[in-house]
Amino acid sequence: DGSGARRARRSIGQSVDMPPKKASGLTASKKRPHEAPVKGRKSFAGSRQKVAKGAAAAADKDDDAEGDDMLEDALDEDDFGRKKGRKGGDSDDDSDDEVKETADEKRLRLAKSYLEKLRREEAEDGSGSEEEDDEDNIRNMDSHDRLANRLKNEAMAKSGRVRREIAHRVVAPTLDADSDVDDDDDDAAGDAWRDVRRGHKLSVTGMALTQDDTTCYTVSKDGGIARWDIETGARTRFPRAPPAVVDPSRGGGGPMAPPKCGAATLLCCAVSQEHNLLCAAGADKRIHVWDTRTAKKVHEFASHRGAVTGLAIRDGTGQMFSSSTDRTLKVWSLDDMAYVDTLFGHQSDVLGVAPQRKERVVTVGRDRTCRFWKVAEDSQLIFRPGPSGGQLESVAFTSPDTWITGADDGTVALWSTTKKRAVMEWKNAHGFGEEMTGPKFATEDEVDAAIESRLDAQAACGMPEEPEPPEGVGLCGRWVNAVAVSKGGDLCASGAGDGAIRMWRVCDDPGRQLMPLFALPARGFVN
Repeated sequence: DGSGARRARRSIGQSVDMPPKKASGLTASKKRPHEAPVKGRKSFAGSRQKVAKGAAAAADKDDDAEGDDMLEDALDEDDFGRKKGRKGGDSDDDSDDEVKETADEKRLRLAKSYLEKLRREEAEDGSGSEEEDDEDNIRNMDSHDRLANRLKNEAMAKSGRVRREIAHRVVAPTLDADSDVDDDDDDAAGDAWRDVRRGHKLSVTGMALTQDDTTCYTVSKDGGIARWDIETGARTRFPRAPPAVVDPSRGGGGPMAPPKCGAATLLCCAVSQEHNLLCAAGADKRIHVWDTRTAKKVHEFASHRGAVTGLAIRDGTGQMFSSSTDRTLKVWSLDDMAYVDTLFGHQSDVLGVAPQRKERVVTVGRDRTCRFWKVAEDSQLIFRPGPSGGQLESVAFTSPDTWITGADDGTVALWSTTKKRAVMEWKNAHGFGEEMTGPKFATEDEVDAAIESRLDAQAACGMPEEPEPPEGVGLCGRWVNAVAVSKGGDLCASGAGDGAIRMWRVCDDPGRQLMPLFALPARGFVN
């Protein structure tokens, strides 16, 4: 019996495997509570994972691609042959012969090329005429602070947050009332402003300037569109827009139908140089889109129920805004040639619109309000003039947070998003014989100089020393119908029907944010 039991135990031991010993440390069956099985589990914050070398390299390439592209855009393609040599990089034969460079090598090459470009620009500018200054400039060109300041200034200039101080360099022309308008003497300083170009049969109602300041477009009450070369003064006429045809299937009928009389009148225009498009609108309640290269009409927008009083295109984009007498502000897309949105808020006609680089728009209307629109957030801020102020007629941005307006009582004011009332007001800046009133911190000499400059401009237009409103004009002559601001500068201008175009300087000095410079003579109404 004992031998049989031993043989039974030996057979069982041979057929049954003993369980393996437990390994030291954590096992798959005994993990920490916050850890999940490795296979098939998703990553979460705080977990450690092993990433393959190929995946890490791909991630590094994706992170560096954006920075490298931004640096490549800053380089001049005409000066560096490496960028030009990428044309044949798509073919299989050339890719084998070319030497592949890593991301670090590419970044180093682009940085050296950009520094070389900065050196050439500094040499062309002629900064540091002395030899010691030149050596210091070359030695400090590679410094981190110098490069960082240069890149920062370029970025701020591109975003529109840098204000160039050019107003103090503008010199007022010598006005001589006795000089002849047709005098051909180029040496006469008084005739510098008398370059008059006539290209329309009726009054010019709108003007748009391209981004590079080389071409100007004008529209008038006769429905004509003209293109002007700024340097030579050459004029090119665009064909007139055909009469609007109401198609019930495409909309534009009923309240949106054009009027039976005066439908050809154009009141405003805007140009997009990047898209090669010119937009013009007026009393027919339509926005006509023209191709500036072929001078042909390519599209037409119909959605307003009143005359379109203002057009503006946001810089660097295809987003267009239009104001109308139907009390609305509409948003359009020139990229898709489509209607986007309608913004409500004004209680009367909207007379002017001005956008900035961000999705921010300022409008003025006959309801005596100025509204600052945040398009993306679909909200608005309301600003109102004083109890004795008139209705606002025109508006233009001076900085991302400040803008200038003109009213029908001759007042020119500066506004800011931080105050509900105007920051500064110059009352009766335009008009006939009214006493001009400056802001609180303006001295009597400055106010007297502003009044004298207006009288000199009016005298140059043939008006008496104490001018009165011409017959048929009345108080309409002091309506500030137009204000404009130099692009990225501190120089502003305002125009009315009093025979004077006022030039202004905008600055950040407390109490002197808006100061008058001089006045230029101009007969008739400035639109």
